[in-house]
Amino acid sequence: MTTAATGAPRPRADLRLGVTLHSFANEYCSFVWSFEDLLQMAGLLGGGVEIVGPSHHRGFPYVTDEFESQFKSSVERHGLIPTAYGSYADPYMLPSRDLTDDELVAYTIPQLEGAKKLGFPVVRLQHFTAEVIDRLLPWAEKLDLVLGWELHVPMTIRSDRTQQLIELVRAHDTPHLGLIPDAGIFARSVAEGHLEIGRSSGVPEELIQVAVDAWNRKLSLEEVLDLVGNPAADSPVTTWIGFVWDSFGHSDPAELTELLPHVVHLHGKFFGIEDGDEPNLRYRELVEVVHRGGYQGWISSEYEGDAPDSFVVVSEHQAMIRRFEAEAARS
Repeated sequence: MTTAATGAPRPRADLRLGVTLHSFANEYCSFVWSFEDLLQMAGLLGGGVEIVGPSHHRGFPYVTDEFESQFKSSVERHGLIPTAYGSYADPYMLPSRDLTDDELVAYTIPQLEGAKKLGFPVVRLQHFTAEVIDRLLPWAEKLDLVLGWELHVPMTIRSDRTQQLIELVRAHDTPHLGLIPDAGIFARSVAEGHLEIGRSSGVPEELIQVAVDAWNRKLSLEEVLDLVGNPAADSPVTTWIGFVWDSFGHSDPAELTELLPHVVHLHGKFFGIEDGDEPNLRYRELVEVVHRGGYQGWISSEYEGDAPDSFVVVSEHQAMIRRFEAEAARS
């Protein structure tokens, strides 16, 4: 989408917003809401819906005819548009050894077929599939699917693994392969809720403050563990620090600009809304980048927090994006 005068991207009139059902994990995992309830909540928000394979349907990695019928009926009933299917690539599922490339391909293909069966145009891939992508792309072409590697912390835009994925996307140069950035890579601070998790796990306050200072200084996971004395791998301190370093990344939203032609979906990760903003993630800048860049894919609200009503906070997240989008359109 370009302007006739300059050939530059023309901003969209409005971004397409949806929700991943992962946002409602608190209610779903505690049996407060059924799967049908999740779809009803998504329908009340309006727009698109994303699901996570192993979380949301039985028989994974296969999709049963029964689930297909249930899902399509609910999508139609609630006026939803399927946006992205969250596939998984777990090469470490066996206790004695890693999966072979053949096994990883065999594990992934049914997920691609299931996504197609359910009507999803995009499939989220994890980076473990990079080494077998030459064997997965023919299936994507056959099924007319777009595969997208998720850029999730600790994989920031400048990290070595992300750069490898970007090079693969560019080398293949196909509409069937792209990237799915997760907003958690665009952090300005560590969420208070994550600090509370550390405290409740028994991490001493002085070590929490050392870790926060290390995060602010953009130290690596290895460097911060060295600072706190290299505790045992299974200690609460190591577990909590790993959790923080896997949740908040230091990418600059401006770094996304040159990658937008390869972005096929966006995960709108967020941990909470305060005074109409996500206090720990750089959403105003992110929304401006995707608006000005003419991004035409979906943004799925992806809530990871403990609010008493996930629907309310997801609604606030989408209202925030709309407000930042309006600001970008006026500037």
